[in-house]
Amino acid sequence: MTSNPEPSRPAATDGGTGPGHITVLAPGGVGGLLAGLLARDGRSVDIVATEPTAARIAEDGLRVESAVLGDFTVSVEAAPTARHTADVLIVATKATSLEPALDRVPADRLADGALVVPLLNGFEHIDLLRARYPRAHVLSSAIWVESTRIAPGHIRQTGPFAGLHIAYSDAPAGRVEDLAAAVRATGFPVELRFDDAALLWGKLHFLLPTALVCTHAGQPVGGVRTDRRDDLRGVADEVAAVAATRGVELDSDDVIAIVDALPPGTKPSMLRDREAGRPMEVDALGGALLRAGRAAAVPTPVTARLVADLERIGAAG
Repeated sequence: MTSNPEPSRPAATDGGTGPGHITVLAPGGVGGLLAGLLARDGRSVDIVATEPTAARIAEDGLRVESAVLGDFTVSVEAAPTARHTADVLIVATKATSLEPALDRVPADRLADGALVVPLLNGFEHIDLLRARYPRAHVLSSAIWVESTRIAPGHIRQTGPFAGLHIAYSDAPAGRVEDLAAAVRATGFPVELRFDDAALLWGKLHFLLPTALVCTHAGQPVGGVRTDRRDDLRGVADEVAAVAATRGVELDSDDVIAIVDALPPGTKPSMLRDREAGRPMEVDALGGALLRAGRAAAVPTPVTARLVADLERIGAAG
């Protein structure tokens, strides 16, 4: 995937003292993995989760099994509402439960100038978070990892790839770099970026085709890249067309090459949600592209067909 050249690096200020206290909201496959890694590394971390999950973690600790970063159990403070003032808030809930989850972390539980790092898919959540936390810096970010919550407080990372991309997003550069250094120290790769739109649309360019087509077909990547290749390409091209209206240049050939290189059994989280009978992020991902396409007068017929079918499937239970 390619994008426009990025602007020059912002001035490095207000850094060098570490990220401060980190609160992780929603310790699922992604949030639980990062919370466990940061706590194992000795960082000041607490978890905010639903009552049953918080109680389990408070009693038994957070158990992580990682093919890349090792197996361990670590003690982490967990509660159903935020108890500490956070310098960094990592938001790792699904888009389908974002707003009620945010009620567990009121704005007054964030320090002035706190960093908010949302690990959700899509792009519409950025404006919501900036409205909810006006005194904080909400950073555009994207995480790449195959990690699943096996049970409350039990996380399993199975895939060999992992990476976190964070944009500076007009926050003090030193603060962002301190956070990146803390995550890198756990062994989890971090790349800092300068262009928010390129980061978010670049991930959507890969994620949306695989999420919609695999979930629609009920197949992992290996099946759809053979049987549903036209749909994969169609959604990728529609994402690229909408992104272009926002000044982001994307190449769908890159997406198809990445899909072709994935292990055949790879399943996007939306397909896992469908298989488990959980709410799917169809509107947050596919619906968001349709809304952006309408606003830009860009046709998105392939995405519209898949979204309509998946919405019917979701409504049918």
